[in-house]
Amino acid sequence: MRQAIDRLGVKGSVTVINNGKTLLKYATGNKPDTSYLINSVQKSMTATMVMREVEKGKLSLSDTLSEFYPEVEGSDYVKISNLLNMTSGLDLQKGKKLGTKVFISDEANLKHDIKYTTFDMKRLGKWHYTSINYVLLCGIISKIENKSYEDLFRETFIKPLKLQNTEFLWSDKTKLLNTNWVPGYVYSDIDQAYNRVPHETAVKDAHDELGAGSIVMSNHDLAKTMKYILTGNVLSDQSRAVLFKGKGPKFYNGGFYNLSQYKVANGAGEGYYTFMRATPNAKNMIIIQSNHTTKGKFKLYKSEVNNIMSMMLSME
Repeated sequence: MRQAIDRLGVKGSVTVINNGKTLLKYATGNKPDTSYLINSVQKSMTATMVMREVEKGKLSLSDTLSEFYPEVEGSDYVKISNLLNMTSGLDLQKGKKLGTKVFISDEANLKHDIKYTTFDMKRLGKWHYTSINYVLLCGIISKIENKSYEDLFRETFIKPLKLQNTEFLWSDKTKLLNTNWVPGYVYSDIDQAYNRVPHETAVKDAHDELGAGSIVMSNHDLAKTMKYILTGNVLSDQSRAVLFKGKGPKFYNGGFYNLSQYKVANGAGEGYYTFMRATPNAKNMIIIQSNHTTKGKFKLYKSEVNNIMSMMLSME
């Protein structure tokens, strides 16, 4: 298995858990406990935070978006469940990007995003991947609890799990370096070299993605969080069944892609890759992260990591 992983050529950190025990923990670049921006892998965590509000009785999956943001086009038709499963029919206007030109606040970003969000009735109930769904979910849980998304994330994951290598990308450099964070690099065909992504650029994009790409994590912390989400007391078994196996596209629910034997979450952006594969009981898991990315490699790596996960499960 190590040979198969090394053949990928990914420079970063590797963790493999088999039957509940750590089988491999090593680095092909950096260190085993290095922290990386996990990008879209964060969506499953945000979805869990939303489901906790459902458990508290403060929110229902059948609630419409209009109860929180009536100014959004089509909000009377869009349910919380649609946002979670990427079936809302919402998207940003062509040519528009998430967030204000210069970051001011989460509230200013939301106001901007809502202004440029469009609704297509023909797409309602059909899967269409766009981060605006999860940005709106962040705003909704913040409204319900009257707390920032960051505070809610810390209360839900960082504090109870005592995560030592997890932080928001926009935190001060001292905090980031204490998590063993490394900056991201993107390969340039022009320079024939990896160029560092400016930290200011990465932070701006992290603010814009909020609950969909703003957290840095080590493999250990990510594995611990995934186990917590899939099997811990952060959610009831009933809530997990609804959130991760409920109505909606069978291949995507609550931030996870669902394959026959395991769940998939991938992250890419700002010079980082994160590949996470886990069985529903979290006893088998592969996490591979890197801070060196190359255009066109992401899809290839996703497929190959799937093959490695399938290989491990076939050996049991």
